[in-house]
Amino acid sequence: SGDWLTLDFPAWRTERVSPPPLLLETLGIMTCKEVRVGRDYLVVMECQQQVEALRPNISAMLPLGKMVCVTAPGEGEYDFVSRFFCPGEAVAEDPVTGSAHSMLIPYWAEKRNKTKMLARQISERGGDLRCQLVGERVHIGGQATTYLVGKVLLR
Repeated sequence: SGDWLTLDFPAWRTERVSPPPLLLETLGIMTCKEVRVGRDYLVVMECQQQVEALRPNISAMLPLGKMVCVTAPGEGEYDFVSRFFCPGEAVAEDPVTGSAHSMLIPYWAEKRNKTKMLARQISERGGDLRCQLVGERVHIGGQATTYLVGKVLLR
């Protein structure tokens, strides 16, 4: 749709859990609104400023065995915001994570009582995502950024 690309993913449901002490400790927080788990941990904060202020110890998250997504209600035009941390991966914090929105969209659709939303991933580079819950699927729209152009020679 113009310069927006839309991906179609399965919707991932999460379950509420008691936060593992290491999770909050490595995020550098004492408390949160709730913690959920699916493929990844989903940590829900009260407000966008709390998500922006995080300075996690990502390497200390390794024993958790999962990626960590932190989210909160958004401000202004955004329905919600998030950040996504990847312990043990080449990129410690993913700038804009489509797959994380597979669990964020169903969560926020229920909380906001709407199926179409605008999200912002507030990493250093960041990006906007057009989100839609469609039954057991999610549509995630974003704008791609070219970061590498090259040639591959096959012999």
